[in-house]
Amino acid sequence: MEIVPVTTIGKLIEAFQDNDREKFLIYADFVAQRYEKAGMTHSAKIIRSRIDGSYKNQPKVVLD
Repeated sequence: MEIVPVTTIGKLIEAFQDNDREKFLIYADFVAQRYEKAGMTHSAKIIRSRIDGSYKNQPKVVLD
C-alpha cells in the first residue's frame, strides 16, 4: 500500500534544498493527510507535532 507517492518525497527534498519553508510545510501537511486517510492517525499526529513544534513540549522517554 502506497501512502505517500515518491514524487511527494522528492518535492519535500526539493523544498528543503531550496530553503522554501512554505512549500516544505505544504508537502509535509499533505503527507500527514495521507496518513490520516489511511487510518494511521498516530503517524499523522507525529508528523503534525513536528510541523508545529509541539513535540518539544511533550515528555521524553528515557530508557535505562
